[in-house]
Amino acid sequence: MTHFNKGPSYGLSAEVKNKIASKYDQQAEEDLRNWIEEVTGMGIGTNFQLGLKDGIILCELINKLQPGSVKKVNESSLNWPQLENIGNFIKAIQAYGMKPHDIFEANDLFENGLYTED
Repeated sequence: MTHFNKGPSYGLSAEVKNKIASKYDQQAEEDLRNWIEEVTGMGIGTNFQLGLKDGIILCELINKLQPGSVKKVNESSLNWPQLENIGNFIKAIQAYGMKPHDIFEANDLFENGLYTED
C-alpha cells in the first residue's frame, strides 16, 4: 500500500474522500456479495474489499461465468501475485463483454480506493 492513502485526510482530500464515501451503496455491496458467493461457492467475509483483495475470488467468479478465462490463479499472500490476479480478472471481464468505464482499477481494489472508511 502506498503511504498516500493512509492517515487522516484534510482540506480538498477530505472533501473528495467524504463525497466518495457518501455515494457508496451498502445495499449494492450486499447484493453483489451474495451473488458472488452464490456463483463461486466462496465466502468473502465481513470486509468486502479485504475479501476480494487477493483476486482469488474474482478469478474464480470469471472462471465460473466463462470457464478458462484465467488460466493460473495465484494463491500467494505477496502483493505482486495478488495484483496479477486482479489484473487477470480485469482483462477477462473485459473479454467477457464488460465495458472498461464500468470496471475498477486494480490499485483501487488493492489499496482500498473504491471505498475508504476512517
